[in-house]
Amino acid sequence: MVKPVTLNVLDIYLDQKNPRHAPLNAQSDIVEKLIQKEQVKQLARDIAENGVSPLEMTAVIKDESGRFIVVEGNRRTCALRLLNDPKSAPNTHVSYFTKLAKNSEKIPKKITCQLFDSREDADIWIERRHSGTQDGIGAKQWNSDQKTRFNTSREKRDDNALASAILDFAVLQGFVPEEREDKILTTAARFLGNPFFRKTLGIISSRSHAYVELNVPLNEFAIVIEKFCKDLLDPKSEVTSRTKKVQWEAYARTLISLGLAPKNHVQSYLLSDVLNSSESDSSEAEGVTQNQGENPPIDSKASPSSKFESNSNDHANDTSSGEGGKKEESTTRHQNTKNPDKRKYIIPYGFSASIKNPILRRVYQEMTEILIDDNTLAVSLLTRAFLENLYSLFHEKELGNQIKAQTHVVMNKVITHIEKNTNLTKVESQALGALKRVQCNHNNVLSPHTLGANAHASHYPNATELKREWDNISAIVEYMLKRI
Repeated sequence: MVKPVTLNVLDIYLDQKNPRHAPLNAQSDIVEKLIQKEQVKQLARDIAENGVSPLEMTAVIKDESGRFIVVEGNRRTCALRLLNDPKSAPNTHVSYFTKLAKNSEKIPKKITCQLFDSREDADIWIERRHSGTQDGIGAKQWNSDQKTRFNTSREKRDDNALASAILDFAVLQGFVPEEREDKILTTAARFLGNPFFRKTLGIISSRSHAYVELNVPLNEFAIVIEKFCKDLLDPKSEVTSRTKKVQWEAYARTLISLGLAPKNHVQSYLLSDVLNSSESDSSEAEGVTQNQGENPPIDSKASPSSKFESNSNDHANDTSSGEGGKKEESTTRHQNTKNPDKRKYIIPYGFSASIKNPILRRVYQEMTEILIDDNTLAVSLLTRAFLENLYSLFHEKELGNQIKAQTHVVMNKVITHIEKNTNLTKVESQALGALKRVQCNHNNVLSPHTLGANAHASHYPNATELKREWDNISAIVEYMLKRI
């Protein structure tokens, strides 16, 4: 039988028979062993910063003396005891736990535990927790792919992020199976971590970027990725055994010598933007590698497709025949990027947002689902609600207090605060400049004045302008979202 009980942390005793160490009698000896061998200090720091995980449960039993003994969660309980009573730590660690406890308001004095009638009753669940997958009945750890997807969805740095995005593209093209082996990702990540190899493939993004930015025609990129994936899947290929810089770069030179590496260059664009635009246009031909003859040269005046910069121009929309400037159709639907002005939603594909506030998250979700050209006023009202709440939440989080003022006042305080950050990236600085222009121009489509006029039906918004201005400020919007 098991039942929940709420206990004072300092009333819970550590298990003398914990499998993590040889049997020990004294609580002080158990604490010292857990600190030395089981990373309790790191766990204590995480608890002090973030609190106790609600996904973890502590299990206890009563001994003959009526004391509560923890049989599951000894590391966690040890960390909590030391945070509640730092002086009980070994002398050399007292100051560490004292400092953590002093600077945290997330350390509970009581926790809810599951009380079992006996150790034997708890054993079955403890075994499920700690003995691996056990043919599916135990806890199953994420593989590298799954860890990377989790990290990138939450905007956490991951050195496999670029490789995962490229392999996802390869899955769409049929170059690799969807259920690929874990080692495929880690091997691809090693190669893509090398700047020369990335440059050879036409990749601008770093290895930790979850988006793929290219400066070569997509059809040429697809050809070299198909070869790379073929070698990744072949256990006899040298790719699977190359683990050093000189070997990665030698393979890149092999791709060049075979004529498989991209030869032409275009202004940079995001792979996700191209694929999203192409998927929405069902009238064009399928596939990215169905080329007929030589690849036509790309218009050198094509505008870049950037995750952060304004998407108001076409991305390499036309190809030239080379004779009198006559233009001809591309031989593949993916070779050229579609005009971002023609996307269906105000939020472009690839925009990165991790939103904790549930109301703001619902507003954002509707912004990603409502067709902007057909429902322009509705989208502008959602955008107004989103931005106003974002400014207020950011002000409260960064400046430490709620503010009841008109939107343009809050917006001004937010901009002034962000300007003090000397570590803004170039794209963030550019986007902040765009937001300042929005602030200064009452007629700007995203200004509080214009959005308010839309809400009162005294003005009707323009869908293209909404998309363009969103693109202009998107990097600073992401900056604020990360901080709320």
